[in-house]
Amino acid sequence: MTDPLAPYRRNKTTVTEPPKEPAGYVAFGGKDRVERLKIHFAKERTHAPSYLHLQNLSYDGEHGTSCVLMFDFMCVLIRGKNLQGLMTALALGTVDFIQEFNPDLWPKPADNQPLIESIKIMQPDENSPLALSEKPSLP
Repeated sequence: MTDPLAPYRRNKTTVTEPPKEPAGYVAFGGKDRVERLKIHFAKERTHAPSYLHLQNLSYDGEHGTSCVLMFDFMCVLIRGKNLQGLMTALALGTVDFIQEFNPDLWPKPADNQPLIESIKIMQPDENSPLALSEKPSLP
C-alpha cells in the first residue's frame, strides 16, 4: 500500500541551498511576517531584538537621515540618507534586517539609494533605567 501523505512529509535528506546574497549593498530588507529585527554592523556583532520590545520609533520625517528605535532595554540610533522607505517599513514592522554600509565590502550606492552610514546602540544608564548614557539627537 502506498502512503497517501508521502508528498506532504518532509524529506530529511534534502539539502537546501543558502539564499543568494545581492551583488551590492542593501541598506534594509523586509518580509511580510517578522518577529525580530536583525541589526548588521559593519565591524561588530549582529543584534536581533524582538519587535515585541520596540516601544517607540522617532525619526526626522521626510528628511530620511536619522531615526531612533527605542526598545525596553536599549536605543538604536540609525544615521544615513534616503531612509524614508526604511522609516515606513519600520513603522509597519516589516523590516527583516538593517545593514550598516561597509566600504571594504561594497562599492558606494548611487546618491538616490538608501544608505545607512552608522548604527549605534545605547544602553540605559546604570543609575537610572530611563536615562541614557548618551542622548540620541536628530540633526
